[in-house]
Parts: sequence; C-alpha cells; structure tokens
Amino acid sequence: MKNFEHAFFDKVFNLKTISSTSKKAESFIKNREADGNFLVTAISQKTGVGRKGVTWHSPEGGIWMTAGLYNLQVEVNLTLFVGIIIHKAILKLFPQFENELKIKWPNDLYIKDKKMCGIITNFLPTYKYHLIGIGIDSNISEFPYQLEEIATSLLIETSENINNEYLSTEIFNIFAFELPTFIDKGLKEFYQYFEKYSYLTNKNIILDTEFKKFHGKVKGINSKGALLLQINENMIQPFYSGSVIQVEK
Repeated sequence: MKNFEHAFFDKVFNLKTISSTSKKAESFIKNREADGNFLVTAISQKTGVGRKGVTWHSPEGGIWMTAGLYNLQVEVNLTLFVGIIIHKAILKLFPQFENELKIKWPNDLYIKDKKMCGIITNFLPTYKYHLIGIGIDSNISEFPYQLEEIATSLLIETSENINNEYLSTEIFNIFAFELPTFIDKGLKEFYQYFEKYSYLTNKNIILDTEFKKFHGKVKGINSKGALLLQINENMIQPFYSGSVIQVEK
C-alpha cells in the first residue's frame, strides 16, 4: 500500500520492501520516531515474523502491517479480538465466505482448511505500547511448493484482484468502532461470534505448550480467550497459550 491513511492513526508509515513491519515499528518506538497511535505498512517483507519467530512468507501483493497502539488498556486476549475484527471485515466484503472463513485459535484465519491470515501481538511495557502485526494473503497468486497445501489467498479463492487499501480501511473502521466495547467488557461481547466461526471447536487436536503436549477435544474458549480442551471425560482444562500442531479431520 503506497498512500494508505486512516483517521484512527496519528501517523502512517507506508514503506516499500523492509525486513519486518513489526521490527520497524519497535524501532520507531525505541528511537522516539513515532508517538500516539501509528501504523507501519510494507509492500513486501524480507523476514516477516509469525508466532515463535517463524518466518512469514510476505511477497508483494499481500497486506503486511503493524499497528502501534499507545497506552491501550486491555486485560484479555488482544490477538483473538483482532482476529474477530479482520474476520468481520473480510466477511462484510466477501459474504460468499460465510460458511468457509474460520477463526483458528489463537491467531489465524482459515478458508477451506488453509491459512489466509496471521496475527501477532506484542506488548512493550517500558514504552506502554501494544504492537499488532497483521499479515493477509490477499493478492497472492501462488505459494512456494512447501506452502501450497496449507496456505491460500483471497485472490485464489475469489479469482478477483483485491483492493488492499479498501480492505485495510474496513478492518480499521470496524476495529475503531468495536474497540471501546472490547476495552470495557473484554471478549464477553464477542464470545458468541467467535464460537460461530471457530475453526477448532469440537475437533480433536494436539496442543504444544512450552513444557508438554496435550491431546484432546476443543470445547471452545472462556471469557478471557483461553482455549478449553477436554483432556479426558472428567477434565476440561483452559490454555492461555500454545501452538496447535495437529488437527484431526
């Protein structure tokens, strides 16, 4: 996006090819080059970052951006909230995905069992900034062979060129509108929406935490965004973090 702007942000940095919008946003904060709410966008990323430092394929054509939000008073899962917002925006523009666009805990959107969007959030307490990294496979016509079976794009699924600026505007319009409710009530007001479009609910998965792997059936989330996993007949355990490494069809 070359000239993107949005009223929610005090400043938008529209850049060309950079290593990572997340790393650039953090640099702007630490070097006092940005203040208030700001957004960093890039035409492409050389080393886009996903969860746990995994490299995110970020060629020209996709939406690659990181929002820096100053002094945001949130106490529950910001990542899930952003996922719900992006889901709402995409579904508003592409209602044909009503039954196919899903939210995969904790930070992805899927279409037809393939990943299309990833979100990563980070908090810098010293600077009172939340960073929200968003990667959307929008106008991407093909993927490397190792991603073909697990990733897709809006272009591939619609056979239409996507207006990245228009989609990004819709995302932040909805984000700005819903944010006061999220700050005031957390995920409680968004719980039913998540459950309606949850990718994992009632599926058997393997969840990899930092210290152990757990196998069980997903029963949804709680009011703070923790994944509820039925470990056995008598135990449903909440998990606030972890990576889903296997989903049984």
